[in-house]
Amino acid sequence: MKKLLVALVALFPLAAFAQSQPSKLSVGTLELAGDTNLSFLSADTTFKANGGSVSGTETTWNLRGLGLFYVTPNVGVGGTLSYVSDDTSVTGFKLKTDTFAIGPVVGLEFPVAPQIDLFGRASLVYASRTFDTGTEFKSSGFGFGLEAGAKYFIVKSVSLDGALVFQYLSLTSDSTPGFDITSTGFGVNLGVSIYFDTK
Repeated sequence: MKKLLVALVALFPLAAFAQSQPSKLSVGTLELAGDTNLSFLSADTTFKANGGSVSGTETTWNLRGLGLFYVTPNVGVGGTLSYVSDDTSVTGFKLKTDTFAIGPVVGLEFPVAPQIDLFGRASLVYASRTFDTGTEFKSSGFGFGLEAGAKYFIVKSVSLDGALVFQYLSLTSDSTPGFDITSTGFGVNLGVSIYFDTK
């Protein structure tokens, strides 16, 4: 929770700075974006029953869609929906997981050249994860994502996007005995955004 609060507090001065910059995006612009990433994460699993824990690594492949409505020329608010396919290796075994996440997102734009913007995004998500270890069980919880990158506008209404992403998830299983999973790590997003003037 402390990490999330620090991330949200850091957005306020960035948002103020973004609003002071000239923009390609007018108030009322709708951005629809789709991207994919490959991430290498660290995973810590704590077993509630006996207090033990194991650590491992995750390789994830993510498909995500998001929509932002620009309430000022450089600040957009909206939502995100993502699907993550995950292979996790922990001490003694491997497992396959599928994760769905949904939640609100805030985006900031920083124009630096006629065809180039820098951008940042922050999202808070509810996540549901299904594990397949031969027996299927589920977990759920919350997390957040932070990303920073650049957009190249090939035309006014379309940009190619690339970003470095930090991801954090905290999940609790519905199995007995239960266990908690915390995943953190970095990835690279590559995507496309399309812009619509809704005014």
